[in-house]
Amino acid sequence: MDSLRYGILGPLRLVHVQGQPLKAAKPRQLLATLLLHPNRFVSTDLIADALWESSPPRSATANIRTYVRALRGVLQDAGLPAPIDTSAAGYSIEVGVDELDASLFESLLAEGGHLRDAGDGRQAMQVLSRAYSLWRGRPLDDLPMPAAWEGSIARLEAQHRGLVDNLLDLRLEHGDASGAAVLLSARLTDDPYDEQLWRRLVDALVAAGRVGEARAAYQKAVQTLADELDIKPGPELEAAGARAENGRSANWPNPGIPADRTAERPGPAAQPGPMAAPELTDPVRPPSQLPLDLADFSGRQGHLEQLRDLVCGRDPVRPPIAVISGAPGTGKTSLAVRLGHLVREYFPDGQIYLDMHGATQPRDPAAALTDLLLSLNLPDFAIPTDPERRSAMLRSELASRRVLIILDDVAAAGQVTPLMPGTGASAVVVTSRNRLMDLAGADSMPLDTFDDREAAVLLSSVAGSGRIDASSPEAEEILTACANLPLAIRIVGSRLAQRPDLSARELARRLRDETSRLDELSIGELAVRTSADLSYDALSPEEARLYRLIGHFAVGVFSARALEAVASPAAVRRSLDRLIEVNLVRISSVDHRGTARYRVHDLLRLHALGVGDDEQKAQAVRDVETVVEAILNKIRRANEALSFEYFGVLEHTGPLTAPDPSPFTEADAIAWLDSERSTFVPAIRAAAQNGLHDHAWRIAAAWGPYLDLRAGFDDWNGSHQQGLLSAIECGDRHGEAIMHRNLGQLAVYQDDWDTARRHFDAAAEVFAEVGDRLGEGVAAVGLGTWLRERGQRDEGLAQYEKAIEAFVEDGNANAEALARTAAANVYLVRGDLDTARRLLAQAFLIAVRRADAHREAKVRRRIAALRVNQGRHDEAVRQLRKALAIFDGMGDDHCAAYTRALLGQALMERGEVAAARKTLLDAIDVGHRLGDRSVEGQAAQHLGELYLSTGSLDNARRTLERAARVWQQAGNDAAATTCRRLLAGSETGVAAG
Repeated sequence: MDSLRYGILGPLRLVHVQGQPLKAAKPRQLLATLLLHPNRFVSTDLIADALWESSPPRSATANIRTYVRALRGVLQDAGLPAPIDTSAAGYSIEVGVDELDASLFESLLAEGGHLRDAGDGRQAMQVLSRAYSLWRGRPLDDLPMPAAWEGSIARLEAQHRGLVDNLLDLRLEHGDASGAAVLLSARLTDDPYDEQLWRRLVDALVAAGRVGEARAAYQKAVQTLADELDIKPGPELEAAGARAENGRSANWPNPGIPADRTAERPGPAAQPGPMAAPELTDPVRPPSQLPLDLADFSGRQGHLEQLRDLVCGRDPVRPPIAVISGAPGTGKTSLAVRLGHLVREYFPDGQIYLDMHGATQPRDPAAALTDLLLSLNLPDFAIPTDPERRSAMLRSELASRRVLIILDDVAAAGQVTPLMPGTGASAVVVTSRNRLMDLAGADSMPLDTFDDREAAVLLSSVAGSGRIDASSPEAEEILTACANLPLAIRIVGSRLAQRPDLSARELARRLRDETSRLDELSIGELAVRTSADLSYDALSPEEARLYRLIGHFAVGVFSARALEAVASPAAVRRSLDRLIEVNLVRISSVDHRGTARYRVHDLLRLHALGVGDDEQKAQAVRDVETVVEAILNKIRRANEALSFEYFGVLEHTGPLTAPDPSPFTEADAIAWLDSERSTFVPAIRAAAQNGLHDHAWRIAAAWGPYLDLRAGFDDWNGSHQQGLLSAIECGDRHGEAIMHRNLGQLAVYQDDWDTARRHFDAAAEVFAEVGDRLGEGVAAVGLGTWLRERGQRDEGLAQYEKAIEAFVEDGNANAEALARTAAANVYLVRGDLDTARRLLAQAFLIAVRRADAHREAKVRRRIAALRVNQGRHDEAVRQLRKALAIFDGMGDDHCAAYTRALLGQALMERGEVAAARKTLLDAIDVGHRLGDRSVEGQAAQHLGELYLSTGSLDNARRTLERAARVWQQAGNDAAATTCRRLLAGSETGVAAG
């Protein structure tokens, strides 16, 4: 390591240079910024952010050039020729791997990991020990910490944490007891309440022959636990103490302690100008077969323009072919016909319309070829009998003409492939309920329903002047019932036009009933049901069964995986592909993983509910039960894989009825819950609508841990409101209590205090009625928090103590830890720091003993609050960063936001203005996004105080006004008053100045 020239793993160092010649602050920060990105150009903007945060002077670029010159001079004078390159991309410092400690550190980490993976653990230990020796403390801790550095430094710190864990494992594995003791001692500096760390340290010291030190370590552990927690050591630590007393080593080498649990969480064609139709030399008139254009056609303007550009484009190689596809009733034929009339002048050799009867009795392609050739005025005797020769003749005829062909209601690509032109200026427009993805050379134009504006215009147009106000509540209700389907809108508009005795209000009332809605959507030969029947009748039995299931199940978006309980994945996807192809189901969205979500049009869902005989309808309900049962069991399996314990009451605590042969890992469980999130609320509603109320409330309850982790407030409310109704409907009092408690907790998060109290009171009453001690305790914590936040701290503390008693009786240590943490909050506000410290130490020990990193992180956050009150801000920052790493690793944005708010305060107290500002802004942003006014208000208040301390009075006023407003919305009048007092003080300061 003699070649090292620069050090950033600790204070900035220029190795082997006496007197540290680089003393000016800005050049030091510039050098540090470049060394954080060695051998890479760093932009001037990033350098400016590092040197001046978000307020660089107007001369920043010129100043940076000056600092670069100064830095070059200092380095050369010190005998460190460090070429700093300049380019349009910025500045770069060129250093070898062995010249910068961070580069060497990362190189050794990679080498050690490779050796360990290859099975050479002893050599890996030596290499990683070299890496460990490079670490001198927090990177660049002698310099102000701008936000521009945070990502790079966080990466280095994460690598160091991983290094310590891996090296500890290797030293324990290979009998390096003294080396392990060094690492364990460092760990205990941060985690003095972790009995397992103490036990390991004692055993490591005994194994190293340092028995006296082992005995001293044991005594220190006993004293720490007694002084801080008022408890005696557990049996494992006691046994280690006995071994130290006897001078007898534990079984060495042995596996190391688990790695830090923070790491476990791991061109369209140009539009042609006007064209004059060429003179017709053929005395026979060209065909003009377009059906009558609808006088009240409306909407689809964008589609018309795209189609016009496509069919009128002059591609010398490929004739344009457009496929208009969509569900029954979306107006495919109307659009094609309107297009035909718009572009007639571009096709002077004729416009041919052919109904292919795809939804009823598909027309034979050979017969269709004859019809097309006859339409082109060929005599019937000249038409070949062989279909292939007919197709060739059609291509020859079209090659020298400009003809528009509309092929309406096509069943499949094979039905029209022989009808396609091969070259020339003719164009083909195809309409189909199927997507016809296999029609070669075709451009697809799928149709969806109308948007709200288009729907309102069509309704007014068809109904006639004065029949309905498109902006009225009745019109909105009618269009909602029609789900903006053009056919349905045309039907209701026609009924209003033809029935002056039928008011819009009465029609809206009739359409409210889902069981008769499709009957109302019928007039003359127009009927939504009849149109959908044509598509349904073309399905195979397997496809029809899935369609009926979707009708009963899909009250919102759903995934293919949700349906796999009723058939094999291949069978489900095969049938679903067919339903998509015929436009009975559509893709709603595709997430970043490539997983599709599907949706069925509301009117098609009603159609699916009504098709089939009685047995088929009953089978559909049984299929829904199978699906929701599978969803419930999979959520239970996912919950089992979560490493943190949920504070709440689960709906199911027994063994799984059908354990999966390949259980979830935690990462897989959370990924599955993330991917299926949009399915669960619709599944709960579907269960309720099909009378499966027990499944409905249980899915809502089982989903609780994930909702709490992800702060999914909208889904939480949607699932639990229906869950509560379903629990009441099926008479399950325990389920009712769980729903009340969870809804109360949600209301607390959203500062809806009246609602929270109502639900907590109901939960407490019912939990007591059914004899659920855990539930009583959980409800008591909720009531305690309600009372504490409403200023009734003594009453809140009594509820927490009641909860602790219930949890101890129930034997639930995780809940006990939370209740002790909550009680500590009250003592903290009272100023009784000793009692708060004791309760938090007890809670921390419980979390560590149970290996619950999530609970550990929450306790660390409260310990940090204690340290802030004690003025021990360095310790607070250390605890908060550990907690934040856990929350971020688990994707818990909600808890992370509270942690950032407190971290910003602690950083502000330490004078790290830039880092504090960025941290507080992040907390404000997350709190606002989640709708949690408490964390938003807390972070905004701290930020306002920060601006005041730096003399940024305009920013202080804006931020404190926001904080006061948010606190007021949260119902926290005391905090709002504090912010207004700070505002008044800032105004007084300005006036005095």
